Amino acid sequence: MLTDAAARKLEPGSKPRSDGAVTGLQLIPSQTNGQGKWNLRFVSPVTGKRRDMGLGRYPEVSISAARRAALEARDVIAAGGDPLEVKRAEELERKLEQSMPSFEQAGRQAFEELKPGFKNAKHIQQWIGTLETYVFPKVGRRPVNELRASDFADVLRPIWLSKPETASRVRQRCDTVMNWCAAQDYIIASPVQNVDRLLPKQKGKRERVQHHPAVPWRDIPVFAERVLRAGKPTMGKLALEFLVLTASRSGEVGVAP
Repeated sequence: MLTDAAARKLEPGSKPRSDGAVTGLQLIPSQTNGQGKWNLRFVSPVTGKRRDMGLGRYPEVSISAARRAALEARDVIAAGGDPLEVKRAEELERKLEQSMPSFEQAGRQAFEELKPGFKNAKHIQQWIGTLETYVFPKVGRRPVNELRASDFADVLRPIWLSKPETASRVRQRCDTVMNWCAAQDYIIASPVQNVDRLLPKQKGKRERVQHHPAVPWRDIPVFAERVLRAGKPTMGKLALEFLVLTASRSGEVGVAP
């Protein structure tokens, strides 16, 4: 079994020293006396090929630490996995977690990339403004890969029935941001598309229309005498009387300058 005394005697160019405690673990001499690198040699259960897994440098990584790491790798092999692939997957997950944007960060970045295609300055301000007002305060700090349909339903619920048009725009913009995140490989797909299933059904557009109050037709003569024909004639009064007498639409009655 390899000891510290034997490891400190390693010389450049000498043969790798087998650990003797963990199968396949060996210490390969470096170019400096008493130093080397740990290597675990194994046959991958996944590919059936021989592989070498580095476990750090000696003496920075002690013999006991190298053995613990090698035993953990052997447990993965015994379970039918490849410890090198497991290690790569863990490193990728760590990198993604470190680089994972919050919803506000993703929203602002997506907005900057999409902004050149917007029609006008008013639309640009409204687009980011709705997110700043309704979404960022509630889920803006959350990493995008943690957000679910229920989170967006909670954002939309206070305005879903009372402000349906605004809610629709907010929903659409949240979906745009999350689809942008999917395109960047931060998430698999936008969860916003399922938010309707968690919220009550909105009224249709026809049901939401609110008509202006109208003068009853029997009162039109009185209205004409007391309002349209009272006092000094104006273009507005004349235009309104013309509209009443001809049953024209308001947009069809033009007033010349």
